[in-house]
Amino acid sequence: MGQKFIVDRDDTLLSFLFRMFPGQGKTGVKKVLASGQVTIGGASVTAFDHPLRKGDVVVILPKEVSIARKVRGDAADALSKSGVSIAYEDAHLLVVDKPSGLLTISTGSGKVGKTLDKREKTLYALLNDYVKKSAAVDRKEALASGQSIDRGTKKVWIVHRLDKGTSGLVLFAKDERTKDLLQSKWKEFVLERTYTAFVEGCPSPGKGSVQSWLVENPKSLKMRSFQEEVKDGQLAITHYKTLGHVFRRSKILYSKLEFSLQTGRKNQIRVHAADLGHPIAGDEKYGAETDPAGRLALHAATLVFRNPYGKDIIRLKSPVPEDLGVFERALSETLR
Repeated sequence: MGQKFIVDRDDTLLSFLFRMFPGQGKTGVKKVLASGQVTIGGASVTAFDHPLRKGDVVVILPKEVSIARKVRGDAADALSKSGVSIAYEDAHLLVVDKPSGLLTISTGSGKVGKTLDKREKTLYALLNDYVKKSAAVDRKEALASGQSIDRGTKKVWIVHRLDKGTSGLVLFAKDERTKDLLQSKWKEFVLERTYTAFVEGCPSPGKGSVQSWLVENPKSLKMRSFQEEVKDGQLAITHYKTLGHVFRRSKILYSKLEFSLQTGRKNQIRVHAADLGHPIAGDEKYGAETDPAGRLALHAATLVFRNPYGKDIIRLKSPVPEDLGVFERALSETLR
């Protein structure tokens, strides 16, 4: 794809290009360089004084390919500016690290996915934009190199979601078949999911499980928890263990807990933390009285899953984000 040159001697990039295109004016050569069409070792380079070494591989991309790559880069920048980072990506799967405060998908009736939601930016819309523009680059590159072109519609599919206030790892599929496969055999492919939370007070015992049946109130959208099976109730089972405490004058203000899910219900961890009598800090909806971090203190920290199209196991971890540092800093000083 594109014109390929092997550098014959140490040089600077602009000087080399002038030598390779003696019949083209200097202005034209500079435009090719400024447009991002020049790559060295596969990476785009625009600096005219970039040093070259004998044996370096310089490729001049077709203009349409460089433009498509720039558009894809802009979509990736939009992700980064929204606090989203890509933790894993392949042909079928996309796992991202979501910040607190960003909706996974719109709850309204807008046409999310065709354009970025004008009412409220969503993770789903951002990723759709990124995936579509990445696919456009792939098509341009395939066309330029004479390969067959995949003209299928590209988008992401929701596999599971996180609450707006929860940060951490979220798994998406890049095609409907993969989405259906993961959801229908969730327990077979998803081997581990753990969450880190800071709860008010100190649960006793420090390790255990919570089981209840959850029913959503259609008006308040709040989940109600019942100890016995009830009509329309969904069984929810959560395991937890205490990792440390935050003290003030020998009093435990907060406890750092690790939660793991045996079932995955809406607001499950938040409800079960409240059932323990120790709601997650910042979770006013389920009874929290304090909010020192200015956000829900819940983070999806670990995701381990089996590749549905292979035997490899992908293990991903997301560290506690900086906006929960008010807990982490105190914990590091007083952990017992």
